[in-house]
Amino acid sequence: MTEARSVERLLTLGERVLKDSTHIFEGHDLEWEAEELIALILDTEPEDLDLEMELNKRQRERYLSLIARRAAGEPLPFLTGRIEFYGLDLEVTPGAFVPRPSSELTVSRALRKLRRRPAPKIVDVCTGAGPIALALAAELAGSEVWGADNSTEGLRQARRNAKGLGIDNASFIISDMYDSLPQRLWGSVDLIAGHVPYVPIDEIDDLPAEVIEHEPLSTLSDETNDGLVLMRRAIEEAPRLLKPGGWLLLEVSDDLTGVLRRMCRKAGLEDKGAHTDEDRLSMVVEARSR
Repeated sequence: MTEARSVERLLTLGERVLKDSTHIFEGHDLEWEAEELIALILDTEPEDLDLEMELNKRQRERYLSLIARRAAGEPLPFLTGRIEFYGLDLEVTPGAFVPRPSSELTVSRALRKLRRRPAPKIVDVCTGAGPIALALAAELAGSEVWGADNSTEGLRQARRNAKGLGIDNASFIISDMYDSLPQRLWGSVDLIAGHVPYVPIDEIDDLPAEVIEHEPLSTLSDETNDGLVLMRRAIEEAPRLLKPGGWLLLEVSDDLTGVLRRMCRKAGLEDKGAHTDEDRLSMVVEARSR
């Protein structure tokens, strides 16, 4: 068999290698990922690829090297240096929780609740590199958004992206959950959003290599048996931060929605159910302050 040289044949080869990998989350669009990587090599956009174009030897080697790294589990945003999240082009580097497309559901659910509120105050707890906070700040120009996290590297990336995108209504603060937020926010927040770590420590090794080998453990788990210590804090402390009628939105796996809804009711919040979208990539548990 002759060596693959054209864009079309290299894409077919790359997709096949990625499909054979056991180190990548199921559900990724591997055809699209192969297109992203070859477009990166050719300094073009995936939609502008010429399938009949032949790559030179150096280009082929670079592409196949990227495919091998991706198949070994290295996150795609680390290879490309960027990710698109809710229409924002975010720079991404290792050292923080990788923004998840699934978190766009949290943004869209939050916007449905905030569109008619003038100058809403928003807190994104466990913000990481800040994708949710940045998206909400960009969509709601009159809002005041706070991203809180204990990861200095995640916050560094969030601030860099805010500056690069010209988003000046989002602030990012080093904080143990809500503890370091300004006192003036307490009792006046319209919405809290969060992708809080929730994986039990004994389930960490079940995650694919693209997660456990490339993301800090603290962004995945609180290292407890049930993994819900931080989630309990996010829920139990929320009523003091929210204004009457304020919302709490937490992204979680579908097997934990019932547990979180019970936590919300126990904390005195009004249970508003769990919601997903047609992709069913994640669930968002919603509750409201009375």
